Amino acid sequence: MAPKRHLGLGKAAKSKKQKKDDSSEVENPVQQSNELTVELNEEVDANDEVSQLRALWKTHAKSDKDNELVVNGIIHECDRLLRNSNLAENEDGEDKNKASTNEDGPKELPADFHSIYALALADLALFHSTDVNKVKEFFDAALERVDLGLQSHTGSIELLFTKSRILINQIPLQYISQLTVESKVQDGVPKIDEKLDAALKIYEEAENQAKALKQYELFNEDNLEILQAFDDLLEIVDNFGKDNSEGDESDKEDDGDYEEEIQLSKKHPLYGIRNTDKYNEWWRDHTIQFLQNVDQQLEKLGISYKQENETENALLPLRREICKRIGQSYLQEAEIPSTVFTTLKYDEGFADVDQLEGLTRDESQKISQYLFKTALDYLKMAEDKEEPESWVNIAESMISLGNLYELDSEEQENYYTEAEKILTKANNATNGKYEDILENLQT
Repeated sequence: MAPKRHLGLGKAAKSKKQKKDDSSEVENPVQQSNELTVELNEEVDANDEVSQLRALWKTHAKSDKDNELVVNGIIHECDRLLRNSNLAENEDGEDKNKASTNEDGPKELPADFHSIYALALADLALFHSTDVNKVKEFFDAALERVDLGLQSHTGSIELLFTKSRILINQIPLQYISQLTVESKVQDGVPKIDEKLDAALKIYEEAENQAKALKQYELFNEDNLEILQAFDDLLEIVDNFGKDNSEGDESDKEDDGDYEEEIQLSKKHPLYGIRNTDKYNEWWRDHTIQFLQNVDQQLEKLGISYKQENETENALLPLRREICKRIGQSYLQEAEIPSTVFTTLKYDEGFADVDQLEGLTRDESQKISQYLFKTALDYLKMAEDKEEPESWVNIAESMISLGNLYELDSEEQENYYTEAEKILTKANNATNGKYEDILENLQT
């Protein structure tokens, strides 16, 4: 059987954005169809059109991204700025003085302009996901825009990050969406792992250049979304075929070939991703590297993540989120060895079995203990003093770790006792939300 993915988080770790009230979006359909207004903060120059574009893009990026009108508005604004820039360049050859006083738009557009333009074009594909031709058209245009930007800004790290993001997002929307379990690599159907390798290579190029030039500020919330998109992609690959098999549970039970139906042949376009752990390992290695680069920013600012500040730097919640994702990835990796240990140790039906999943009882115990301890280290760094759920994540990991020791041993009791203290605190802070977990621990 194909190995299961243990490291990635996918949508389970992705923070869910709350939907806004739809009523506010339809109050004035005339204005909505013809205007886009963005509230600029005090730092944005109202006379700087590129700054206004950045503000519009930032508003979109932090939203649910479900408004095609906004995306089209961004693209139209990019078109206008590009036309003005090209006009200024043409005028420069005829009248340099005239070009220098042209106020319609900047003469040379910055790298992030091309990044915004390309990402907006790629986002349009989300609104036309059922039309493969349009999806291809939007991604082709997005990648062309990035490449044009790289011609103007050779080696731009920001544009390299953008290109890797677009290439990763392209894979599920343009390629995986057209596949079935029976699909094979042939004319017009590429190996998806080769597409993914190309995207990850570009990400690594951007990552290495940013580190070499000490541009650690590029390791921010926006670029963390690249790793999240990659993680979501791995989850899609893991679950590929299951959606088509969903239905009457009785049918599944009667169908002895059910598991075989969702296995992929070696000729399947997704086989090269599903049947290896290298992509899961890549995700975690580069997420840890991302964390280290965030720490470089904090060190430069003289800020310790352990320090409690009245006004918290924006990098600190970002750091906690990264630590949470890494910690949860170790928890997921621990699932199989910990299950092997408890089965071999406590299940009488396996009394004569020496190994499961290639692991003995002692091996599975040691591996599980290491993984849970590592997860616990990261989850402690992810703790938010204002968020009880983060405390509970720590407590539950302590309970799982305690379960891997001998019954009533000192190690087990220590983990259980500490977990109970944390759960009691969280339960009191949430008016009894964690009462069931606490009671199970105490019985």
